[in-house]
Amino acid sequence: MLRGYASRAVLCENQDMEHPSVQRIKDGYRCFTEGDYEGFAREFADDAIWHVRGDTPLAGDKVGREEILEFLRSLAQDTHESFMIEVHDILANDLHTVVLAHTTVNRDEGTYTADEVHVFCTKEGRITEAWGFTSDPNGRGKFWF
Repeated sequence: MLRGYASRAVLCENQDMEHPSVQRIKDGYRCFTEGDYEGFAREFADDAIWHVRGDTPLAGDKVGREEILEFLRSLAQDTHESFMIEVHDILANDLHTVVLAHTTVNRDEGTYTADEVHVFCTKEGRITEAWGFTSDPNGRGKFWF
């Protein structure tokens, strides 16, 4: 454990080095905010799974790139393309990429805003699994019902 910690500490000292997964996620989020959902979906493996926790109509596993693409499109459609993600930080290694972000979404029923953590597992340069965690699960539940 200490060896792994020490190697990460050394990498943190060199701020000029950016893991390739960081740029892939930046590109994917840029695609999403520009309405290029196919561009973001291309970052996912064919058999990727996006896990959506909770008891909202959005909850459940989205399995496969096509189902994930439809999920992304439905988020945009349901929010009149108001889904805004302000990325605060992206942390990455060969297996995981973690995004710390602030999300704001508008619908006819109101606005939902919260800090979120998005976790992506990667293999061979593609996202294989994804999770999103919110600082306000109750607010999210009320917003989507």
